Amino acid sequence: MSLKSAKWLATKNSDEVVIVDCRYDLAQPAQAVRDYRQGHIPGAHFADLESDLCAPKGRHGGRHPLPSAIQFSALLSRLGWVEGKQLIAYDSEGSGAAHFWWLARYFGIEDVSVLQGGFQEWLNLGLPVSTDPPEIKPSPSPNLVPEPSLVATRDFVLEHLNNRVLIDSRSYERYTGFHEPIDPIAGRIPGAYHFDYKEVYNLPGEYRSVETLERHFSEIDPETDFPIVYCGSGVSACSNVLALSLIGVPALLYAGSFSDWISYADSPIERGDQAHGI
Repeated sequence: MSLKSAKWLATKNSDEVVIVDCRYDLAQPAQAVRDYRQGHIPGAHFADLESDLCAPKGRHGGRHPLPSAIQFSALLSRLGWVEGKQLIAYDSEGSGAAHFWWLARYFGIEDVSVLQGGFQEWLNLGLPVSTDPPEIKPSPSPNLVPEPSLVATRDFVLEHLNNRVLIDSRSYERYTGFHEPIDPIAGRIPGAYHFDYKEVYNLPGEYRSVETLERHFSEIDPETDFPIVYCGSGVSACSNVLALSLIGVPALLYAGSFSDWISYADSPIERGDQAHGI
């Protein structure tokens, strides 16, 4: 099961789980570690989006390029993860934890889950909070092999523009191109349908029920569509990928997403209104 409750996590110890705090703030990248230091789930390790969970930026690959197997292996070693321990990711709004979940699966780790309701649910239940960093007990670096079948490249997306469902996970304003606060070019990949990643949550980090998600994605055929999901840089799209997995729909992540797409001068771009969904 990809989601675990705060009550369940509160019964586990460091021999059973490795807890990863994946909070991030695109506008103020340094804020996340400050929030972690001000209070986190006891035993949780902080994983920085920019330095731990992404490769250095290049000409292509988007704003948050996929980390290498060596980089992600080094992180898991620093966290003290070994086979048999479950990885539990959490954040404050959902997508950071979903991104970690997707990365772990991309590198062949199945025993990974997201904390349902995130840090706020932990606080709501009155569970203890720590300001102390956990004791670091590095483990041997695992041998990780990426699973290319989970990711879509720019060329793959370009090749399948007319025969695969393409989901844009950004806000409607960014999807239409009416407002683009982050990337230098506004618009969307042609033919993409709009499913804002925030709509898979009841509250930030709290996924809707399977029945509600099935209605939300009802126009996607789990037997034939196998959607490609993207956002601005490949992070928030993971919320939709995880939500789709909860209802049995396999999806590919376009990891570089729109920021990678626009790094190619010949990438077509579409703008304007479009009805929600398919």
